[in-house]
Amino acid sequence: MNSKIIMAMIKLRILRVFRDKSNLVWLFVMPMLFSLLMGQLMGNWDSSGSARKPKFMVYDLDGGPAADHLLAPLVDNDKFLMVRADSAITHARARKLVEDGRITAALFVPAGFSEAAEAGQEASLELFYNSDRLSSQTVRTRLDETLLTVNTLTAAHTLVSTPDSEGQIPPGRSAHLDETVFQKRWTNPRVKLDVQTLGRQEEVDFPLTRSAQHVGPSYTLFFMMMFLMMSSKDLVEERRNRTLSRLVISRASSFDLVMGFFLGGLILGMIQASVLLVLNMMPPFRVDYGDSLAGLVLVILLFGGFCSAASVLLGCIARSGPQADGLGMTFTMVLASLGGLWWPLEIVPDFMLKLGQSLPSGQAISVFHDMIGRGYGVGELSGWLVGLSVWFAGTLLLAVWRLRRLVEA
Repeated sequence: MNSKIIMAMIKLRILRVFRDKSNLVWLFVMPMLFSLLMGQLMGNWDSSGSARKPKFMVYDLDGGPAADHLLAPLVDNDKFLMVRADSAITHARARKLVEDGRITAALFVPAGFSEAAEAGQEASLELFYNSDRLSSQTVRTRLDETLLTVNTLTAAHTLVSTPDSEGQIPPGRSAHLDETVFQKRWTNPRVKLDVQTLGRQEEVDFPLTRSAQHVGPSYTLFFMMMFLMMSSKDLVEERRNRTLSRLVISRASSFDLVMGFFLGGLILGMIQASVLLVLNMMPPFRVDYGDSLAGLVLVILLFGGFCSAASVLLGCIARSGPQADGLGMTFTMVLASLGGLWWPLEIVPDFMLKLGQSLPSGQAISVFHDMIGRGYGVGELSGWLVGLSVWFAGTLLLAVWRLRRLVEA
């Protein structure tokens, strides 16, 4: 391997791209413009977007029986999954998680809650929830019902008094409270209200709550793929100008040539993706990519590696610059449309969903959806990342084989 030739090829390719100021438009300006426009067109998904069993996080600093009694009715619910956190968190962080759709609600149970409840003293709880999400509304409703039960039972206990020394019970008081009868009357009231919820319901397989959470990453992937695929014509020009032949004469192997073109494209893709992902974290997009930096780095590296390797392969197949442009645009549009970069895969029919998730574009955007909407880390994302690795490795091997044949011919 001739590292000097590889580095020279990388440097030359990067300089060519950034010397042409029009390239900056397609690298950075157009992706953000499309993200903004498509985000406005898709609107807001708060009323329908949710994860499968959205998480209702409970941060219980008390751990007493009163807290257990309060939360027991919220354990099994078809709209949310109640999770009692095993670590503390700040109120600001919990609020941010709810606002970004990472969790559907957050409840803080303060220390001493059970002691205050048993002593008949006032006790406060803090709840953060999103009134635009059905699962979050359900959390608030069920918690209100439970609190009403607890408060009513507590009020009933204030009417109970032990007899005095003469065996007399104060007027308006009772000697004891039969909680079994109370619960029976509470769960089977004399007057019932039959309620039906009409309108849109949340889709259980859709983890996002805002369109920006999809269009930001999707157009980052789309324009990175398009720019690299379309740059395959650079390799065609090198072939037509016999630059490759001269490099071979200077003791450059076919592997050196592939690495030069491949790494040059990969570095360009990394620069483009890094800038776009940072811009999408700012207003008005405010995309939170989750807590897995490793997952974010891996998905960009693997998808960028696939796109760069594919551009080398297309540059070996095409016979002219216009043909390379046509092939690059065709592959970009097919992978983008079928892979869910124009619209979320979660809204398409099942057979289209499976097809899209088998493609590198579908696997890459699924990683983003799972990181943003479900808070997944590398472990949960391993299936998608392995799929991307297979696409990347297979495409790179084909590119090496094809370019070697051209050089040796």
